[in-house]
Amino acid sequence: MKSRGTHHIVELINCKSDKLNSVKDLEKIVREGINKSGLSYEKIITHQFNPVGVTLLAIISESHIAMHTYPEAGNVSLDVYTCSDAKKQEKFIELVKKQLKPKSTRIAEVQRGSTIDLVNRSWITSESTYDYEVKYYVDKLLYSNKSKYQLIEIVKNKTFGRMLFLDRDLQISEYDAKIYNQSLVDVLKEKYGKLKRIAILGGGDGGILHEALKYKPESVTLIDIDKEVVEASKKFLKKICFNAFNDPRINIVYQDVMKFLNRSPKFDAIISDLTMHPEAFTKLDRETYLGKLFDKIKMKLNKDGILSMQCSSVFDEESYKLVDKILRNRFTKISYKQIYIPSFCEEWIFATAKN
Repeated sequence: MKSRGTHHIVELINCKSDKLNSVKDLEKIVREGINKSGLSYEKIITHQFNPVGVTLLAIISESHIAMHTYPEAGNVSLDVYTCSDAKKQEKFIELVKKQLKPKSTRIAEVQRGSTIDLVNRSWITSESTYDYEVKYYVDKLLYSNKSKYQLIEIVKNKTFGRMLFLDRDLQISEYDAKIYNQSLVDVLKEKYGKLKRIAILGGGDGGILHEALKYKPESVTLIDIDKEVVEASKKFLKKICFNAFNDPRINIVYQDVMKFLNRSPKFDAIISDLTMHPEAFTKLDRETYLGKLFDKIKMKLNKDGILSMQCSSVFDEESYKLVDKILRNRFTKISYKQIYIPSFCEEWIFATAKN
């Protein structure tokens, strides 16, 4: 079958617009975009989701335009399919971008009617919110499962060994797990053998746990919301977690960290391996959520207690500035270090602070 049209599949990421949950505003943006780009408007159908999100379908003479918004994450998924000049589609997309102000955009173009390969199972792409992404060759898919919370994948790569991805975002690899984990744990050296209680927030692969146990704490509590990450890591990532999960000093809590910190005891050290982009699971804006989180962390640290955390890529300046603001309003003796993580293909920022 010959090509019958061009289909643009577009992701607008981190939109700086307050219109993503407004049916009226989105309908106006799409209608004006259709008219100004030279496409032919027929009608629009919309649906408002509860609590947030809008789906919009525009019928045009040339075919259709579909949009779905994720206001809680600032993202918009947009499909534009026409049998006319593709330049009109491109103009329409640019007009929508101008209104919604995404921080970054990803576009795939498909010639419909031709044979296409929708999924290349030989590669896995780790997405970013800035101007590049990294593709990793999959020598072998070892584990893939959609848990209650996320897509969990463990693959084997010839260079980096076994790699853990959560929702297609690389978390850790065998090749440089020690670099990442020691960057979080080395701060405990000054309290070697004097640590009573350590808490690890996140870190379900067990690598941070393995490194923390070397400093002779009396107990370590690991808090991760997703039990399936821990179970998969026990089975497939033994060169990262080793025998840490079998150590009698550890306690694993499968719970949201906010709920855990509401009732937990105090700790001599808290290591945070949590995302600095919580938009996907909270209705609060990012600064409010992270502010509440670090208020709780501060309350649960003993006097002179240590906080060690991963912050962001060096390219994610917005996250770094936000973390710095939050820490300086709550802690003392704050320091940062940048460490190159080969499998991430970039430098990563780690922070240390004290109560």
